[in-house]
Amino acid sequence: MKEMNFAIDVGNTHIVLGIYSTKKLEFSWRLSTDKAKTEDEYFSKIHTLFSSVSIGVGQISHAAISSVVPELTRVFTHLFEKFFRQASFEIVNAYSDLELEFPMEDPSFIGSDLIVNAYAAIKKYKTNCIICDFGTATTIQLIGKNGHFFGTVIAPGILTSTKNLFQSASQLSNISLHNPTKILGTTTEDALLSGVLTGNTFMIDGFIKRIKKEYGNELEDFKTIATGGISHLIAEQSTQIDVVDKHLTLDGLNLICEK
Repeated sequence: MKEMNFAIDVGNTHIVLGIYSTKKLEFSWRLSTDKAKTEDEYFSKIHTLFSSVSIGVGQISHAAISSVVPELTRVFTHLFEKFFRQASFEIVNAYSDLELEFPMEDPSFIGSDLIVNAYAAIKKYKTNCIICDFGTATTIQLIGKNGHFFGTVIAPGILTSTKNLFQSASQLSNISLHNPTKILGTTTEDALLSGVLTGNTFMIDGFIKRIKKEYGNELEDFKTIATGGISHLIAEQSTQIDVVDKHLTLDGLNLICEK
């Protein structure tokens, strides 16, 4: 029976699941985050997904979980204790043994997704990394190739703020997101796309340039990585993003499983 690793990224909006065979992502799924669901209900969904691709629960040998939702951290802990007894599992936090260094006495406030992304970036790219994660919130962090965590920026997520705009302005309707061809829109849709996507790209590029300027004396080379959500759209317009890594967080969780 082929053993596999199970990566689980619990976010405020979605839960992303990944099944790895050694370093290869074999399957991935996305569920809506629901704080009201129990471990039995989540296991029922997971079991159905596993069955659809002929994976048995007993094939999971290791699991790593990143969670920014405390209620669901407890739920998934109980789920693994109850249904995946054969598997070793780790709930990632700032005190996990990942050889990362934090410039504060108590780093427990740092989200586990940031920690996983930092670990994944330096293991995959082996250089100083600026990581931009476009999720419910937009985060920008700097991790040194030696594992030193310099800090992070947290801004409202692009889709989150856009949804709030639609709810507040009755004359605006939902639009499909794609990069505008011009900076100034001549329709409501084009104007919104410029404001939402081009505007956020300016913000991201501004932060990246400032980070490089402030930390350029300490660090020589930077690789800027975009991940999550609509990172590909921002990267298309950005002059600062070097690579889009769609599975950075899942890959990091799998690396933790292998560790």
